[in-house]
Amino acid sequence: MKKKLIIIASVIVALFLIIFFVAGYFLGNVPLASKLLGTNKSKDLGVVISVDNAYSGLKGMKCPLTPQQVTDIVNNPKIYTTVKTTLTSDEVSSILALGDIPGFPLRTTQIKFGPNGYLQASGIIDTEKLQSFLKEMGASSEVMDKVMGYVKNAKYLNFYADGNLSITNNRLSGDIGSVKIGNISLPSDVLRNSEANIAGAITGGLNKQGYNIRKLTISEGKADVDMDRPLGSVQNWLKFVQDQ
Repeated sequence: MKKKLIIIASVIVALFLIIFFVAGYFLGNVPLASKLLGTNKSKDLGVVISVDNAYSGLKGMKCPLTPQQVTDIVNNPKIYTTVKTTLTSDEVSSILALGDIPGFPLRTTQIKFGPNGYLQASGIIDTEKLQSFLKEMGASSEVMDKVMGYVKNAKYLNFYADGNLSITNNRLSGDIGSVKIGNISLPSDVLRNSEANIAGAITGGLNKQGYNIRKLTISEGKADVDMDRPLGSVQNWLKFVQDQ
């Protein structure tokens, strides 16, 4: 009897360990297991995230970096609200990773631009902020339910996505190549069926917030942007203002 109990206990422990490490591999957010398996970090796209790159990108975006520039924007908002610039992968990644945008659900975000509109993105999803962000962007209940259904059981999850993207006169075109949450690839039919809703949610949400994107074109290592943005968005970048 004692021997049988030992065998049963051993089987239970073995099953627990298998489940523990399988979850650690596929989800990438299980303490110890994910770290041991090397899946606790988001995919490195080879971009350089630094304060210098963030400042370079913000300068190109005409964001205020000194108190005098803040005063200039107050006196003439158009110097901020209208922007036409080129940003590198390093600059965009650094802005997103270090900007601490209120309500933004992605952390340590890396964006890598490729040829002919191709881009890759990786980072960490803060699931507590994700639902409210999707709602603010104007996503439908159907889209939110599908997305939250994949991530509801974890506070943080690694993600990777790639695809093609361009925007002309607020119309987003392109397609989603692949999406991974942890090491789990989302089914291609779900991605195909969701593309139109996702595109509509992104452009609709940006328009609702006061953005007017005349052109966004991606090429190797960079993105060309021509747009109008709301004056209120300047608040996100005031943390970068320095006395000079």
